[in-house]
Amino acid sequence: MPAKSNFLRIATVLLLLRLLHFGPEIDAPHDWRQCDTANYIRDFYENGIDLLHPKVCWMGASDTVALEFPLPEAIVAFLCQVFGNWMFLQRLIFLGFFAGAAFYFYRIAQLIFGQKPAELSTLVYLALPLGLFYSRAIHIDFSVILTAHAMLYYFLVGVKNRQWTHILVSGVFAIMAAMMKIPYVFCLLPVMMYWIFQQKAWSWFFKTGVFYLPAIAGFWWWQQHVAAINGAMPDLSYIAHYRKMTQSTTWYFGTRAQRFSLYSWKVLAQRGILDVAGIGGILFLVFGLKNFKKMPGSIFLFWWITGLAVYLLVFFNLNFVHDYYQIPLLAPAAVLCAQGILLASEKWKWSAGGLFSLFAILNFFYAELFYYHVDQEKVEVARLIRENTPDSALVIVTYENMDCRDPRVLYRAHRRGWSVENGALKPDVIERLRKEQGAQVWVCVGGRSTPAQMDDY
Repeated sequence: MPAKSNFLRIATVLLLLRLLHFGPEIDAPHDWRQCDTANYIRDFYENGIDLLHPKVCWMGASDTVALEFPLPEAIVAFLCQVFGNWMFLQRLIFLGFFAGAAFYFYRIAQLIFGQKPAELSTLVYLALPLGLFYSRAIHIDFSVILTAHAMLYYFLVGVKNRQWTHILVSGVFAIMAAMMKIPYVFCLLPVMMYWIFQQKAWSWFFKTGVFYLPAIAGFWWWQQHVAAINGAMPDLSYIAHYRKMTQSTTWYFGTRAQRFSLYSWKVLAQRGILDVAGIGGILFLVFGLKNFKKMPGSIFLFWWITGLAVYLLVFFNLNFVHDYYQIPLLAPAAVLCAQGILLASEKWKWSAGGLFSLFAILNFFYAELFYYHVDQEKVEVARLIRENTPDSALVIVTYENMDCRDPRVLYRAHRRGWSVENGALKPDVIERLRKEQGAQVWVCVGGRSTPAQMDDY
């Protein structure tokens, strides 16, 4: 691999490649989740930052709905208030979160695997497909990964050097990570326990581990707040599939049947190959796994992977439904692919830099082919709503079979309102939303697909 100066140049180029997709429209995959995040940011920007009462666009005037702790959205909104609210800046801030996550990954790899593997692993991390897309998306997960990687790095250094100040800093990052997405902390617990054992630091850690108690308390407090806020959501059970955003156990953990479904594992395997390692990385991943025991830090990596395997099995439905829940897998995948590149270079007598270039180019073209797609039809529908309704209008949207929590039209239209799918459309639904919730406009896209009893509306 090249010298460190070249490592920094290559890393910079890989980061700058993201600028090719800094457009003004939110793109797929998962533009749904991005629109929710973007609406939090917009509300904080327009109405002031209120971390305890974030707002969605799909609940009409009763728009306070708490999901993850909205710290990333608040940071983005604050910087937009300072420098201007434009999509380029928002993407740049999220890319900054990604760069921070990559930096702490590099420091962890440097500590555990050595300088050369750390540099190559970091370059691989910057070229994995999921990272190429979500690093510049309006999406919070890499901000959570930043805090999780920082938590792990300062923990490793603190335990190794018996420095309680590093454990304190790790504990601060743990608070943020746990309140935003505790599964990303959960998956690191096995490797942290291994490190304490490996460093023979149990007695010392029992004295300093108290610095992680605020993270547990913060997570518990936020969950209580979420239950209270979302429990106060209005009763809109007459809208198909509506439910208050409480008691989401099945949503997080899934069902037993899912875990025994070949289709579920097929989906996850495809993502592991194509989105996590990428078509450029699967061969090198296999090389890395084949020579796993020869790797420096292989036991550490084993426990890291073990934690992720448990995480996947526990939070099965999240991983099955959303590809971005595989983002924590990118770090160990990068280490394995980097090790595979180094081994292949030695075996085939090829340049490691050349093999990495092949890896990066293949993944880049895969991302170009399957990511960054803007749903132009929804953009156009939203534009028509925005141009033909008052700014303050509460709008009912009937479009395709949109779920009642779908923000993709309402966010783009810059309107609050509700989504009612065609198949469940009835006059009393529109009437109750008008009389009880203050709906002012009903927009039906593709009117011929609506039930006959709606002809008078």
